[in-house]
Amino acid sequence: MTVIDAMGWVCPRPVIEAKKVIATFPAEGGVVKVLVDNQIACDNLSKMSASKGYGCEVSKIADRQYEVVVTVGEGKVEESASAPVVASVQSGDGLVVAISQNKMGHGSDELGQILIKGFIYSISQLEVAPKAVVFFNSGVKLTLQDSNTLADIQAMAERGTIVRVCGTCADYFKVKDQVAVGEICNMYDIVDAMANAAKVINI
Repeated sequence: MTVIDAMGWVCPRPVIEAKKVIATFPAEGGVVKVLVDNQIACDNLSKMSASKGYGCEVSKIADRQYEVVVTVGEGKVEESASAPVVASVQSGDGLVVAISQNKMGHGSDELGQILIKGFIYSISQLEVAPKAVVFFNSGVKLTLQDSNTLADIQAMAERGTIVRVCGTCADYFKVKDQVAVGEICNMYDIVDAMANAAKVINI
């Protein structure tokens, strides 16, 4: 049995890490136990298991402490090592992700910052890396040296993803010297990347 200590992790990371372990199981299957601290993670792991035909048992150990045991048995439908974690674009010129703000959605800024971190982590885990990720307006703040999203953006860059950061925006926020990943570019470069993509996701 493989144990993943996902205490303190925000979804979708517990599911993604569990799927990575499952992808390494031999043909006869295996068992992974995921330790989490919230009901949402339990629900998401259960839904993933149900969609794949895996066994799943959730146990509440204490307040904000749960164990989720996912069993992949012989004959179950399994993911191969090449299966996508969330979604991927496998043809054309690839996926371009355009990020225009340093939070995701509207309502709570604090929640929006949590969501954008989870979103960037998720796209960094795609089996097929995005062709490019472009940052403009307050989105450029996600590329700064003190950003909690920097490591995931750097991981994409290391896999070959083009990272472009709007120079006008960085100048506006006076953070150009703090950009720690990607290339400073102009709006034409951003439009060109989006226009030549097989698919664009706008945030």
